[in-house]
Parts: sequence; structure tokens; C-alpha cells
Amino acid sequence: MRRALIVLAMGVLAACSTTRPEDEPAYVKAVAVEERVDRLEHQNTALLDMQRQLEETQASVRRLQGQIEENHHGIQSKAAESRNLYNDLEARLKALESRPEVVAPVTPPTPVVSDNDVYQAALDLIKKRDYAGGEGALKAFITAYPQSSLIDNAKYWMGESYYSEGKLPEAVAAFTRVLTDHPDSKKTPDALLMIGKSQTEQKRFKEARAAFARLIKSYGDAPAAAEARTRLKKLDAEHH
Repeated sequence: MRRALIVLAMGVLAACSTTRPEDEPAYVKAVAVEERVDRLEHQNTALLDMQRQLEETQASVRRLQGQIEENHHGIQSKAAESRNLYNDLEARLKALESRPEVVAPVTPPTPVVSDNDVYQAALDLIKKRDYAGGEGALKAFITAYPQSSLIDNAKYWMGESYYSEGKLPEAVAAFTRVLTDHPDSKKTPDALLMIGKSQTEQKRFKEARAAFARLIKSYGDAPAAAEARTRLKKLDAEHH
């Protein structure tokens, strides 16, 4: 706006005088005034920026002072708590030191052995082909834990151990005990399959057929039934 006024003044002066506008004293003075105003405005702007920065710095200082005061208060509280705790511990130690020392007898802890631990130990022996050791461990398990949920599994693996040794009559007897003692056991289909396999090796083909047929009829969806069907077909083909 100021620049526009100067230009306008130059136009007026040009119309009234033959002297060049820039040489007119009024123009020179107007330009000088404008430059001074510009400098003052820049100075004011710089001062305003400095004032704003100062106010922001003061606000930051106030925030830091508040945090320092809070931290100082917290440190004092923690120090007081530590002193109280130390005094309490010292008092307890003095009380303990004043009591006569009593030495209690040391009793070794009794190892806790579950039925599952004993069963797994016996099964591990059988898997390592220590059949005699495994059978003895299973018998001990059956005697010690007659109410265990693993009792049917123990009797079944007793039969598996006998079968692996070629003790076929003992194997049939063990698997039969699973059927009679635990008719609802999940091992029943496997026990019937093993009875049929043991009787087949004993050449008791009629009894083996009956075991396979019972397995297929009663537990047709069990994995053991698939093998029973194959073995029954083979029996029928070879010993019809």
C-alpha cells in the first residue's frame, strides 16, 4: 500500500514538474520513511518471536520444576519406607538373636510317585525289550494301584509282552482278562485282535475266526477292525 502511494505521488509530481520523480525531495523522503517503517516492522516481528520463545521456555522450566518436586517427594517417601523397613528388620533380628537356638531334625522329603510314573516305567522296560522286567513291573503296578485308570492298559501290555516272547497261552489269558475285567475299555478292540492273532499262531483257527468276527461286529469302526477283516479273509481262504 505504501509503495502504491509513493508511485501515485510520483505521478502527481510528474504532472506538476519537469524534474524526474526520483529526484524530487518529497519522493526521496517518502522512500526513506518507508524503509524505516519496514525496518521497524522487522524488528517488531523479531521481538514477538523472541517473546514467544521466552514464554515457551518459561513454561518448560515450570514443568520441569514440577517434575523435580514430584521426584523429590517420591525419593523422600522411598527413603522413609527404607528406614522403616530397616528398623523393623533390625528389631526382628535382635529378637531372634535373643532366642535359644533350636535345631530341628532334618527329614528327607519323601519322593512322590504317581500311578502314571510306575506305569510308564514298566512300559519303558517293555519297549526296550526287557520283557521279564516289564512284566514284573506291570504285576507290581496292578497290585499297588488296583483302582488306577490305567489298570486296563497295564493288563493289555502284559499280554503284548507275552506275545512278543512267544508265550501265546499267557498272552491269550492276559488279553482275555482285559475283556472280562474291563469290557468298556478302549483297549478292548486291540485285545480281541491280539487274541485272534495269538490263536492263529496256535493253529486254533476256529477260535481265531470267532475273535476276529466279534471285533468286526462290535467295533467295526475301530482301527483294529481293518486288520481283523484282512486276517479273517486270509483264514477263510487258507483254512476253509
